[in-house]
Amino acid sequence: MAEASILVFGATGALGRHVLDELVARGLGPETITAAGRNRVRLGELDSAGFSTAGIDLPDSAGVAELVARHSDIVLISGGDPDRLDQHKSVIEAAKSANVRHVYYTSGVRADDDRFEINADHRATEVALIDSGVTYTILRNTWYVENYIQALAGPRFTGVFAAAAGEAVVAAAGRKDLAEALAVVVTTDGHDDVTYSLSGDTNFTYADIAGAMSVVLGREVAYRPVTPEELRSALVDSGMDGGPARFLVSLDETIGAGVFARVGDDLSRLIGRPTTGLVEGLTAE
Repeated sequence: MAEASILVFGATGALGRHVLDELVARGLGPETITAAGRNRVRLGELDSAGFSTAGIDLPDSAGVAELVARHSDIVLISGGDPDRLDQHKSVIEAAKSANVRHVYYTSGVRADDDRFEINADHRATEVALIDSGVTYTILRNTWYVENYIQALAGPRFTGVFAAAAGEAVVAAAGRKDLAEALAVVVTTDGHDDVTYSLSGDTNFTYADIAGAMSVVLGREVAYRPVTPEELRSALVDSGMDGGPARFLVSLDETIGAGVFARVGDDLSRLIGRPTTGLVEGLTAE
């Protein structure tokens, strides 16, 4: 096992990019960090920037085990594949077998609340990690502000932000906030076997989000709550397949149930500053 070497799974994704930047900003040399992912173009860029890199598919359990065994600390950024739970468990099993020093896992806020099916994989991963006996830190991430960037397309032309989230509130935060919190716990002491619930400072309503869209787009945008069936029909009429349309509707319904409402100040406390606001998040790169 290499001394003080950090392996970051999911390093080529949107959150992973910020995680690498924040680890370096906190004094870690790129050469001590292995960026692992599937995007070969991005891996080439990271290699040129001085990072160690590894092209890996998490279903390749033998490759994962060999890679994990060469590192002292593992950052497991949760994946989005349908079989991500098996992939997460493979990493955890490899970490246990290799006696790694620490595993950091990006989970989902309220992962311990079994009312929310969206977090079932996170919940099971947390259980597997805790049961493994490996020293861990779990970071339960809130909803990304940047998730609403794609939603700007409709209001840009119609002035209407429609969603089936009812009167939901969302304590969203920027990916950079969450990456910075992860970098803080990786590079400081006192986080062994701790679970953090990371929320933004503010419970934003969907009217608040529409107001931020108004600023970003330079035109008035109004929030219009719709029923799940109305949203599904609108998405299908716009050309979206039924499966993705149903998923987006179910996501709105989950948001409406309150899964991403504020849970505390762990995030702002860890990063030592207020969390990202809506307008800044909607213009993030």
